[in-house]
Amino acid sequence: WTSPVPTQPGELLRVAAYDGEAPAGATGLRILYSTTRADGSAAVASAVVALPTAAAPSEGRTLLAWQHGTTGVARSCAPSLRANALSEHAIPGISRMIDRGWAIVATDYPGMGTAGRYPYLIGVGEGQATLDGLRALCQVDDAHASNRVMLWGHSQGGHATLWAAQIAADYAPDLDVVGVAALSSATDPLAVSKLIIEGPASALVNAVTSYVVVPYADEYPDLTLIGLTHPAGSVFADAAASRCATDPGTLVTLLVTLGLGGRDHLYDLDLDAGPVHDRLAQNIATAIVPAPLFLGQGVDDEVVSIDIQRTTDARVCAAGGPVETHEYPGRDHMGVIAQGSPLIDDLFVWADRVTAGEAPSTCS
Repeated sequence: WTSPVPTQPGELLRVAAYDGEAPAGATGLRILYSTTRADGSAAVASAVVALPTAAAPSEGRTLLAWQHGTTGVARSCAPSLRANALSEHAIPGISRMIDRGWAIVATDYPGMGTAGRYPYLIGVGEGQATLDGLRALCQVDDAHASNRVMLWGHSQGGHATLWAAQIAADYAPDLDVVGVAALSSATDPLAVSKLIIEGPASALVNAVTSYVVVPYADEYPDLTLIGLTHPAGSVFADAAASRCATDPGTLVTLLVTLGLGGRDHLYDLDLDAGPVHDRLAQNIATAIVPAPLFLGQGVDDEVVSIDIQRTTDARVCAAGGPVETHEYPGRDHMGVIAQGSPLIDDLFVWADRVTAGEAPSTCS
């Protein structure tokens, strides 16, 4: 996008056919739209869309925004650039969504698929891009959109989902959020970071840390790569952040960093006090949302501790929020959303109750 970015967020800028696979009974599209970064500046985001080919109901379609988990933080890591962005692997239960007549938008967020900063675990930036994707979907021909929206996401996308739900009333009052589902959610970036960074040093630890530190250094003026990395390591941090999670070159890059001056960790971070701690804490999602909330996670999650979901559930219950929480023994971070996982059935049972207007579950 080379023209000036509209200052009005959620404006549909471009529509193109999506040439990857799409579920039966659906048409795939790719879109560009305007949004707003966490600092208030205008940005362009890309997304992939799935529209049912069946006739829309007279009241318009329910819209669902799906927020993806970590794929990287570089422009080329955008799910919409891949052939499977509308598959069951990428959006669990997408065929059931289409069967229900829902229209789906899955944002890449700014900086993935488009140029600029990427708001990885930066709550306001993720949330605004999510809501603006829904606004843009409403302008797509043949969307037949209502203003009823669902917000669902996994891992990083769970964090984005909760932030979108928290800010929706103020940022996008034109949207009626009727249900929120956060799955294996990175609700607390500080707790997730402590679990990863304070564990044994490895190439994987350095890779995941790069995904957090590089976007945070881009976003916040009180954080710099030079101040957070091994003295010889900023070039490796940038290199790691430029690769996608599934890129085999990522492992090679990060294995090299393990030999930096005899140091095991590429980063030197204080997660107990100071600017890194404060910025991560600033982006913790409260999960206090007015709409019915579904929380689901595998007990054996190796990326996001199940204790984070339990803490979130307790906080929402204490606030009197309508929350339904599920734990799945034997399921890890990705296994809990894999085909055949009981979470998928539970999620749609809950969603059907919500869309039917039944009373949401409450804490016992």
